[in-house]
Amino acid sequence: MVVFAYIDETGDRGLAGTNGSSPIFGMAAVLVTDLSAPGLRAAISHLRTTFHVPANKVMSWKEHVKTHARRQYAANMLAAVPDVWVSYVYCQKDQVTGQYTQNRELFYNYVAFKMYKNILWAARNWQGSAGVHTRYGHVRGHDHTGSKQYLEFQSSMDPKVPHTLERGLQWVSADKYLESQAADLYGGFLRAAVWPAEFGLVEPQYLRTIWPQVRRGYQDCRIPLGFMSMPDNRIARQLEWNDCLCKHCSAVRAP
Repeated sequence: MVVFAYIDETGDRGLAGTNGSSPIFGMAAVLVTDLSAPGLRAAISHLRTTFHVPANKVMSWKEHVKTHARRQYAANMLAAVPDVWVSYVYCQKDQVTGQYTQNRELFYNYVAFKMYKNILWAARNWQGSAGVHTRYGHVRGHDHTGSKQYLEFQSSMDPKVPHTLERGLQWVSADKYLESQAADLYGGFLRAAVWPAEFGLVEPQYLRTIWPQVRRGYQDCRIPLGFMSMPDNRIARQLEWNDCLCKHCSAVRAP
């Protein structure tokens, strides 16, 4: 059995506080096997039909899933697909300092590597897995060759990372796989939950709907293997809607 990981990003790599820059930059990964992938593709095909997405267009959170009703419907549909694991990594830009905030390429690569490690660990722990094909979404104007070299080198240098499980690290356009469009929607759920909209309000209900799919780790906690915040996981543990009862989350939220 082979695992496939599809990653999409949300937010931009611009510096916090610069004109038009997003408050976060994050990635969402959806992991399936060759057995569970058809169910995910069927769900995306259904959503494309329901939302009247033209055949020659890629379904996206920004263009086709703008309303609360559509977002909740999409979350319900994806949450119902069995044998799907989801992993999130995001950076709260106003909390970060150092060289990674000054270089868009380094910033992207750093976040991508955090995600890559979580994907490889997930593939290792997926029962019956014979490896993983990792497919990042193509980013316009980005040096994907440099990112590939960075991820491969960094993972090979860390003895804790099972980099030999990789079967085909690549960057792909969103129209190549329906699963990439699923990753875009999962990224939208993250965006709604941690990126304040009008009046400073967030909408975590969509993320909470698919929360059972988010990968769990020690003490059944999703943080950090399934939900990682940067530069510190205290950011994720302090979220009002995080109801995890593990000792780490409970300690952070203690009065």
